[in-house]
Amino acid sequence: MNWKGHVILGLIFGLPFISSPEQIFLVLAGALYPDLDHDVKEDIVKRGIIISGGIVLINILLYFFKKSLFNIDLFVLGVSVFLIFLIPYFSEHRTYTHTIWSLFFVSIIIGFLSYKLSFISKVFAGLISLLMVTNEVLLGKIIIYAVFVWAILDIINLNPNINGVLHYILPVAVGYYSHIVGDSLTPAGVRVFYPISNYKLRKKGGYILIIFWLIFVILFCAKNLNLIG
Repeated sequence: MNWKGHVILGLIFGLPFISSPEQIFLVLAGALYPDLDHDVKEDIVKRGIIISGGIVLINILLYFFKKSLFNIDLFVLGVSVFLIFLIPYFSEHRTYTHTIWSLFFVSIIIGFLSYKLSFISKVFAGLISLLMVTNEVLLGKIIIYAVFVWAILDIINLNPNINGVLHYILPVAVGYYSHIVGDSLTPAGVRVFYPISNYKLRKKGGYILIIFWLIFVILFCAKNLNLIG
């Protein structure tokens, strides 16, 4: 599945759980991240490694030479972001980045980073997350889809009750989940438990994942409508 397919599928999967522009960007970030293991390593991944590695190095130097300026939160975030770029850098296509383990790890890191940056601007935080996984050319094309979905949200006026850090983590996770579903429906399938297992999730498994998503949507909507306790 190409980037357009993943963007559209991600927005479809994410629609029941989003109510703001930053969440649209986060869904798209999650939907596009797994393919950083493909032909974008030279620009997007290396750029991310250099920037996040620089943040880590600066904090290490501050710790030894200017301890009063050392920021443990910034250091931990820098290391975490560095790791989520190392995963695709050393990953062959549809291996580590297309696993359930990466889904949880990357969603938490990107979501938490956006949460921390939201004090500046929520939209800015979401956009930064999207910039992490795209280049300038792709970003311009993706924004068109984001604006279209925001117009839809403005009309239907969804208001899912998602607060705190989950407001940022859940959209990334749903977008990431949609990518795995999309690739499982292709002939090549995905090894969702790699490297523990080489079992490939194919069409039947992809349909099961869609059913799980539908069940989650129903339960989530029922919870928000106070139909269940």
